[in-house]
Amino acid sequence: MSVLALADCNNFFVSCERVFRPALERRPVIVLSNNDGCVISRSEEAKALGVGMGVPFFEVRALCAREKIVSISANHELYVDLSRRVGEVLRRHSPEIENYSIDESFLTWPDAASAPARARALRAEVLRWTGVPVSIGVAPTKALAKLASDRAKKRGGVLSLLDARERAAVLALTPVEHVWGIARRSAERLVPFGVTTAADFAALDDAVILKTLGIGGLRLAQELRGVSCLNLAAAPAPRKSILVSRSFGRAVGALAPLEAAVAAFAARAAERARRHGLHAGALRVFLGWRDDGGPVAADAVRRLPPTADTAALARAARALVGELFVETRSYRKAGVILGALEPADSGQPGLFDDGRAERSRRLAGAVDRLNAALGPGTLRYGGETLSRAWSPKSERRSPCWTTRWEDLPRVTAATTADAA
Repeated sequence: MSVLALADCNNFFVSCERVFRPALERRPVIVLSNNDGCVISRSEEAKALGVGMGVPFFEVRALCAREKIVSISANHELYVDLSRRVGEVLRRHSPEIENYSIDESFLTWPDAASAPARARALRAEVLRWTGVPVSIGVAPTKALAKLASDRAKKRGGVLSLLDARERAAVLALTPVEHVWGIARRSAERLVPFGVTTAADFAALDDAVILKTLGIGGLRLAQELRGVSCLNLAAAPAPRKSILVSRSFGRAVGALAPLEAAVAAFAARAAERARRHGLHAGALRVFLGWRDDGGPVAADAVRRLPPTADTAALARAARALVGELFVETRSYRKAGVILGALEPADSGQPGLFDDGRAERSRRLAGAVDRLNAALGPGTLRYGGETLSRAWSPKSERRSPCWTTRWEDLPRVTAATTADAA
């Protein structure tokens, strides 16, 4: 009988920072979001000191100073690369993988009897090859594997729920709101039926579950009972849009830096579209600012011949910024959304195509390859570099140790004579 496993990287962003800064081990560490706004990852030591997930940084700044909590600006370039490296190790251990998120992946194994041993070997190999600790839950269904991986963090890193008695004990100890797929409001709707634990939910009458939470809730209950209802998605669902946006480090009131910001976002969105083999037929640009009533935004849309060409998308984005820009406003945020996505190979060439589209495609491919080899942003289109006044705050950002040549850690070797 085949089984499912969920490999979950522990406190992933913090763990990535510790790979190259071992002095952070056993110290309280937090990672901050865009513009150092709020806490998005915490070490176990920081959790023990009372730092909540998602809290604004200014609310815990005094606590960080008092308890010597290390705060680090998010470095998503590093995290994405280490996530890719973890995925490479996982693929050596399973023929079928679903990348559920940047730090979680489901995988399958053909034999239940050997699954716990496989999980321990996989956990050791991921740590050895990437430095990232993972917790692995093994179970007959995805919902139970998710529950097992959460519990495994405090039970040696691996937990199997293949045994019915072990499964029943864990369900009885798990509050229903901690079950994957049951949010707080759903848990509140179950209270009148005496449901407080995962075990209560799994034992609830199917008709009650269907009426209260719908077919999704019934599938989840079946999963907790050990009946697989959620298939492994080997490939991600087709994208409906691509969004790139940032909050600015300081207010931007001039047109040129705003155009540079949106051109940079369009370039990142175009690169993502090419990576996924997509062309966009619509481009939306939005600008955000504050007035007396709070945050306000305005947007504009342009239809395009389907494309993933950076130059074309950046030109269109800058034109839309010009339409939206008002001199008296101080802008705090901007973004680009690519829509009307279609496979890149599904479009028809234009009737009067003079070869420019093919030249642009080849140029974009060359830029992508060079940036992949030398580090993101090594080559940029001119419009992206006019101004960086819009750049988000990242005062505590670590180097991009695995993706930029200039950030590679330096090691100095000494001979025995030198050491003496």
